[in-house]
Amino acid sequence: MLDSMMFGVRNRMEDMHRNFENLSTDSNGNTNAHSFSSSSVMTYSKVGDEPPKVFQASSQTRRAPGGIKETRQSLKDSESGLEKMSIGHHIQDRGHVLEKKHNKKTGERELNQDFQNLDESEAQSFDEEWQQEVSKFRPFAPKSSLEAPKPKVVHRAALTAATGTDQGRRDKANPKPEGRKIHIEDLKVKGSGMVKQ
Repeated sequence: MLDSMMFGVRNRMEDMHRNFENLSTDSNGNTNAHSFSSSSVMTYSKVGDEPPKVFQASSQTRRAPGGIKETRQSLKDSESGLEKMSIGHHIQDRGHVLEKKHNKKTGERELNQDFQNLDESEAQSFDEEWQQEVSKFRPFAPKSSLEAPKPKVVHRAALTAATGTDQGRRDKANPKPEGRKIHIEDLKVKGSGMVKQ
C-alpha cells in the first residue's frame, strides 16, 4: 500500500512539473519570457523496528528568451539506496544533460551524459555557447550558474555589537565622539535651495 502511495505521489509531481513547462512555451517550444518552476516531494514512513523509509525528489527549470533552459533534478530513496542528480543545459531543441548516480547500498557510482541533437564532439562548444547565451541576461553574475554561492564574511564585532555583548570591545571599535559639537550654521554651506532668514 505504501509503495503504491509513493508511486502515485511521484507521478503527480512529474505531471505537475510537465504541466507548468507547457504553460510557459508556445507551440514551437520557444519562450519570450523568463520563468522558473520548482517542485519537490518528500515521503516518510516508519513501521515497527524497521529503519524509516524516506523518498525525496525535486525538479527545477529555469527558462530565458531564445529557448535557453536549465533543468535540475534530484532524487534520494532510502529504500533502494539510490541518490541521483542531473543538470541539463538546453538551447532550443539541443541539450547536454549530466547525471550522477550513487547507490549507497551497493556503492555503485555512475556518471552519464545525454546529448540531445548533438554529437559528443560538440559538447564543449555547446556548453560555451550556452554560457554565452546565459551571460546576456546576467552580465554581472559569474559565468556558471552552477557555481556555489560565495560565503559571506561576518565580523565578530558586528555580531557582538548587535547583541550587546562584549561591551569593552564595542567601545574600542566605536569610540564616542569627543570635542566640540558642530551646528549646521557653522558649516557656512551655500546652496540654491536653502535661504537663511
